[in-house]
Amino acid sequence: MKWQIAARTLAVIGLLLGGLSTPRALAQDPTGPKSVDQPDVGAAARAGATAYTDQLIIKYRANAGIEALQAAGAEQMQTLSAAAGVSLTYFREMSGDAHVLKLPEALPEAEVAALAQKLAALPEVEYAEADGRNYIQATPNDSLYTQQWHYFAPITGTYGANLPGAWDIITGSVNIRIAVLDSGILFDHPDLLDRTLPGYDFVSEPIVANDGDGRDANAADPGDWVSNNDRVNHPSLFGNCPVLDSSWHGTHVAGTIGAATNNGTGVAGINWVSSILPVRVLGKCFGYTSDIADGIRWAAGLPVTGIPANPNPARVINMSLGSGGACGTTYQSAIDAAVASGSVIVVSAGNENQNVSGFRPANCNNVITVAATDRNGSKAAYSNFGSLVKISAPGGTGGTGSPDAVLSTLNQGTTTPVPNNAFYQFYNGTSMAAPHVAGVVSLMLSVNPSLVPAQVLSLLQSTATPFPASSTCSATTCGAGLLNAAAAVQAAQGAPILNQRVFLPIINRDFGSSGLVPNGNFEAGATAWTQYSRLGYLIIVNNFGLTGVTARSGSHAAWLGGDHDEESYLQQNITVPAGAPYLSYWHWIRSNETLPDYDVAYVNVNGVTVDSFSTYTVTNTGNWVKRVVDLSAYAGQTVTLQFRHITNSSQHSSWFLDDIDFQSTP
Repeated sequence: MKWQIAARTLAVIGLLLGGLSTPRALAQDPTGPKSVDQPDVGAAARAGATAYTDQLIIKYRANAGIEALQAAGAEQMQTLSAAAGVSLTYFREMSGDAHVLKLPEALPEAEVAALAQKLAALPEVEYAEADGRNYIQATPNDSLYTQQWHYFAPITGTYGANLPGAWDIITGSVNIRIAVLDSGILFDHPDLLDRTLPGYDFVSEPIVANDGDGRDANAADPGDWVSNNDRVNHPSLFGNCPVLDSSWHGTHVAGTIGAATNNGTGVAGINWVSSILPVRVLGKCFGYTSDIADGIRWAAGLPVTGIPANPNPARVINMSLGSGGACGTTYQSAIDAAVASGSVIVVSAGNENQNVSGFRPANCNNVITVAATDRNGSKAAYSNFGSLVKISAPGGTGGTGSPDAVLSTLNQGTTTPVPNNAFYQFYNGTSMAAPHVAGVVSLMLSVNPSLVPAQVLSLLQSTATPFPASSTCSATTCGAGLLNAAAAVQAAQGAPILNQRVFLPIINRDFGSSGLVPNGNFEAGATAWTQYSRLGYLIIVNNFGLTGVTARSGSHAAWLGGDHDEESYLQQNITVPAGAPYLSYWHWIRSNETLPDYDVAYVNVNGVTVDSFSTYTVTNTGNWVKRVVDLSAYAGQTVTLQFRHITNSSQHSSWFLDDIDFQSTP
């Protein structure tokens, strides 16, 4: 598979799902977050409602007769604590006859302001307000930062990704990891030291791997140069490859995402805190789809045969690679599994100046495909385009070394790497655009880790900077607009927390018997099934929270509905056995809806409804119940079998499915 040069496991939320009396929004801890992803002091300013503080300021009226001793007294603290609804302790007296009080823990500043309003309502209080935290503005001091135009706020002539505004909110989280599926990285680059995890090398062909063996636990880039001797001695591998020096492609991509920042030297990275997980899937000239697919699953924390489990699943996966051709089942199934586990996958559109529909994995479903733009906000001449592009980001122009390209970490070695080489270079390509999006996504997840992949894409697109009037881009060619990091991160903080189905990694799954329906018991995750949720929920899950539902067999089942205005479905193409044409499935209905025909479940074959019923209080099953549908009219035919559930905007319903099969008799 050729690739473009220069071109979670879902973090388990420590909150249980709400019961049927509430929509599927996670019930947040009423005392507020216990571990807030705040930037280091001097790194970024948390602004407005996105800030946190553990203190408030109070001043008493002059005629209230409350002296400093009384203000610090236990009786007064009890009065204030009762009014605020939270335990307060006296901290110190301050200038202007005001006093500083401590909260038991840091809360969002907006919540502290609300507590202060309760205190201000007391007759003896002149005013009370949150004691906000203030930081220096987050402008990196890296020596080459001024040349990274691609990070700057968009102005005429320089349409960067607006990173400074995002850094004023957050610079990353230690709980978020970003996987770079690429040629490996150079761990000893001074701007990548202490920014990476060990990762893994998935290049299975030793000659292509160029490191003396096949797969191993060393994701370092040994160099991907191709010589004329390679072409002559291994024509079946490299006969179609040009003679090239080593690209250090993965190192350049990794630097954009997370080079050490604010360290006074080199370049800045988009994420200053989160770790980079290198996953080596590309060797000399190319990488095989099979290796990349395994790398996708492993990066997301999913099991890969013969490979140790990934102890650091990535919430973001960057894939600056591709080739011509259809997406294919291998790619799509790996991507679907990773996204179902909570990983956001960002892919470069490709550098052929053609419609992206002809290039994989950019044409796969469930990925964020990124086109490249230049300083002026126009499509870079090389960038692929089309309706499958989701968003654009700076990829640069002018070629290697041009100040109009993207500056990041590199190495001066033409074949093997120069040790500890503090080298930086301008590259351009959609390979450079994608890591801008991946880095911003990691900031969005840092500030709101509950976001599901569908929400992330929606927020990126809804906050994108419109293409300038002079741009050669449009919504039909370059996606929703230009990446706007500040707006996306700000929107992520205010995004509603979805009650996402918690999908836990199971290394030793009990796959059970799937019968005549491939993966009819869902024990292989999303394998064979296409799943859709309008609200972005996971469908195939192994944890049902407080609903009281458990899988009928094994550990997995499907969960459709469960919130207001939700439409979700599962489907697969399947042959109805001539000797067993009766579809059987087990279901469990849990509903708060009191009226029929508002929340409805359907079983469809080729778009025709063969079974349907209202999901409301009258049809609640209380346990797993079997239903059988006669599909004799389709015996011997290959059809699209779909289970669909639609809920309205009032009460909501959940429809659980398990053990779908065919049988010979009703």
